Amino acid sequence: MKFEGGNPTGTQKDRIAKALAEDAVQKRYHQIAVGSCGNFGAAIALAAKDFNIEAHIYIPTEYHTRRIEEIEEKYRGTIHRVVGTYENAVEKCSEDAEKNGWYDANPGFPHTTEIALNAYGQISKEIYSALGYAPDIISVPVGNGTTLAGIFNGFFKYFQEEKIKKLPKMVAASTLRGNPIVKSFKNHYQIIKDLQPSEIKETPYNEPLVNWHAYDGQIALDAVYNSYGFAEYASDTRMIEFSRLLKREEGLNVLPASACSLAVLSSVLKKNHSNGTKSTIVAILTGRVPYNGHQRRNNHMNNTSANQK
Repeated sequence: MKFEGGNPTGTQKDRIAKALAEDAVQKRYHQIAVGSCGNFGAAIALAAKDFNIEAHIYIPTEYHTRRIEEIEEKYRGTIHRVVGTYENAVEKCSEDAEKNGWYDANPGFPHTTEIALNAYGQISKEIYSALGYAPDIISVPVGNGTTLAGIFNGFFKYFQEEKIKKLPKMVAASTLRGNPIVKSFKNHYQIIKDLQPSEIKETPYNEPLVNWHAYDGQIALDAVYNSYGFAEYASDTRMIEFSRLLKREEGLNVLPASACSLAVLSSVLKKNHSNGTKSTIVAILTGRVPYNGHQRRNNHMNNTSANQK
């Protein structure tokens, strides 16, 4: 297991946030903006504070998370509320960034994608350093797909440099209730297709994964195909089960959505590796449960964790 919860704000998002803030400063921006529902916003706000620039975080109106207090009071970021979904927050943020001359840190743009791939490629370096070789399979929770694409990109560079002889199979793990990367793979689409917004069903546990448009979904889908990997869903019940298992067996307070990587592996490997084949398998655990942090949506989400987006 590769645990990313030890990063400053508790998720892998700190890796890309630091890189984006550094890029903003190098390009002489004084403000950086991103659409988020919690975790990415907190990571950007912390990075902006460290680089002494202003952070503007756009969050859907209906989301209420302790991350907002953290962003405003601890990291001195500015919160902007947007009616609608995460995708609406990203769209509004990008419009305002262009209008006001802010650095746009949202996913899906060439500059942010390149930076993200390099930043998340560091995870590949750390896995290779720990093992001394490339694992056979790497399972990654996917929302927008950026983390999976970055990890694959890192190992692909090692493959090109002939440091490794084979690429690990990339597994895209996500929620049963709506993710275009997994659905596109299971439908054998080479070109990713957005979901209808009505297809997604958010819960207190799957929200970091569920979306109708994955901003870096195409490169994530390409990574799955190019590595001869696969994509699969996990139910809320299974994600919760493995989150509790990790706490009991490993002492890790992992978000249920982060435990999706293990939940998917458990079901798939039982079916496909019943012949006793041995493999080296890595599950990426993308975030911890925030300390004393809860998130509510429409006043009915209780005792749930902050968002990974």
